[in-house]
Amino acid sequence: MHSVKRLLLPLTLIVLGIAGCAGEKAAPPAPPKIEDQVQDDTLLLYSNPDPPAGQLRALGVDRVRITAGWASIAPAPLSRRRPSFDATDPIAYPRGAWAPLDRAVAAVLAHRMRVMIDVAFWAPRWAVRRSVGAPGRDAGPPGEFRWKPDPVEFGKFAEAVARRYPQVHLWTTWNEPNHTAFLLPQWERRGPGWFPVAAHWYRRMHEEAYAAIKRVSRQNRVLIGGLSSGGADRPGNYRTIRPLRFLRELACVDRSLRPLDVPECRGYRPLGADGFAIHPYVHRRAPQRHLPNPDSVGINDLPRLSSLLDRLHRRGRIRARLPVYVTEFGYETSPPDRRRGVPLFLQAAWLNRAAAIVYSRPDVRMYSQFLLRDGTNNRLYQTGLILPDGRPKPSLYGFPVPLWIEGRQAIGRVRPGTGRRPVVLERQSAAGVWRAVGKPFRTDADGMVRRRVPRPGVYRLVSDGRGSLSARAR
Repeated sequence: MHSVKRLLLPLTLIVLGIAGCAGEKAAPPAPPKIEDQVQDDTLLLYSNPDPPAGQLRALGVDRVRITAGWASIAPAPLSRRRPSFDATDPIAYPRGAWAPLDRAVAAVLAHRMRVMIDVAFWAPRWAVRRSVGAPGRDAGPPGEFRWKPDPVEFGKFAEAVARRYPQVHLWTTWNEPNHTAFLLPQWERRGPGWFPVAAHWYRRMHEEAYAAIKRVSRQNRVLIGGLSSGGADRPGNYRTIRPLRFLRELACVDRSLRPLDVPECRGYRPLGADGFAIHPYVHRRAPQRHLPNPDSVGINDLPRLSSLLDRLHRRGRIRARLPVYVTEFGYETSPPDRRRGVPLFLQAAWLNRAAAIVYSRPDVRMYSQFLLRDGTNNRLYQTGLILPDGRPKPSLYGFPVPLWIEGRQAIGRVRPGTGRRPVVLERQSAAGVWRAVGKPFRTDADGMVRRRVPRPGVYRLVSDGRGSLSARAR
């Protein structure tokens, strides 16, 4: 097993030019078929003077997801009156507003990883509507305004971000628009019933942002969705919509995929996107378990999403056949969260099993780990690989070389490095000694290992001195 010291490499931040991007000398290697991505905005944007990009690279991360927070960058975010400025021009924004994002993007690119930017939450106050039922008030606490953000203004902000970072070519529009924490209202009362307005509002936001980002560069790929995995059983302004119901509404169809006859769907145009993003959390469930509601999407329910996307494409509701991107996933641990977390070693095993599920899906292009390090704020997810005090979790050791064995079929990956990496499969003897099983071999070009083990037992993969956590064949 490799040491914590080896994993926690010293960081070298190369200062680049304007927007933290100009002057990049070495392009990242060609992306693998499935990218491994990590997001930790707290470390990359806010709390660390030297973003830990070098540590992420050492762990084998291909891409880093970073949030471009609209309200964090826009001028006068707490004012009801829109300031006069060209919102499509990044130079027109307040001095220093881009600095955290500049620094994070620069650090990631300097360590030869790719960047994905979420053009996302929350809106400035001047770009949201007043909440129904609360005259004179805006929805959300200061800095978290989200009641019907103006789609046109959102598109202008998306254009400014894309112009600021020309070396970034993968984007998502908003974050979890089916969740009450990020977009309100989710439902609106109309007559005797409820209407899922958030999906239709988000479609307008996405269309504006998609067009703006594509105008900046046709190389840009823009993902739609970024949906939360579950939802509420009953409708209401503040009740999250389940992802597949949300997707059908986005595509303006009912449960039978017949076109919806509602004002929001008049003049409907097929959805434009380059992929569909999903956050298939299952929380305290094992990754192989299905979420019980058929409109929910856990990590082992990705076929539900893929099937619906294909059917919508065949019916002309989506322009292209969309691959799936798991842009956020993880398991909270106990410690530090003793109410919602799972034991530390169980997190490590379940993350490996979840990775094997994703790696087996031919239409999935990304697998993600949400957070490198847990925060000290109890409101935050505690899904990191490192505890708040800096101690590593077992999952940190397992991250560079994940391995899972289902029956006798092993699936693993060597994350650090590029190309066909040398690897040894080892089996533990009754005395606890690890011995090689067969000759050393190489992974495929993406670092993947698919191997049938010869007999029951406990196995691990070893590559370049790094060993996976052990997995049992039955």
